[in-house]
Amino acid sequence: MAKVSKKYEDMTVEEKTKKVERRIKVLFREIPKEKRQFVDALIYQFSVTTVTLERLVEELNNGAILEDFTQGKQQFRRENPALKSYNTTIKSFTALTNQLIGLLPEPEKKSAGDELMSFITKPKGTGKP
Repeated sequence: MAKVSKKYEDMTVEEKTKKVERRIKVLFREIPKEKRQFVDALIYQFSVTTVTLERLVEELNNGAILEDFTQGKQQFRRENPALKSYNTTIKSFTALTNQLIGLLPEPEKKSAGDELMSFITKPKGTGKP
């Protein structure tokens, strides 16, 4: 019987992370054995960061960038906490992307860079992480 795959949107965070991780590992299958453990750790962190960014973007898209906040008698508007988390996480994503691309052989860097960045820039609903 054929395996029925879930839509990406219906997957758990862990399933999404593993899916992203599998897709990125393909780009690094030619990495020498002595670099494999380091590369695998970076790929895992990249995958976690990618899924976290997706979740933060969804949170920001479903809420306001600024929100009313009350603390005791004080009332004021503040930046949505998810925005600060997004800004911090996107910096980590960029650093991980640059590290991973730097580990690829020269001819593969352009196409791999495009593949890595597609995780953030892909349109919603494509079903592809």
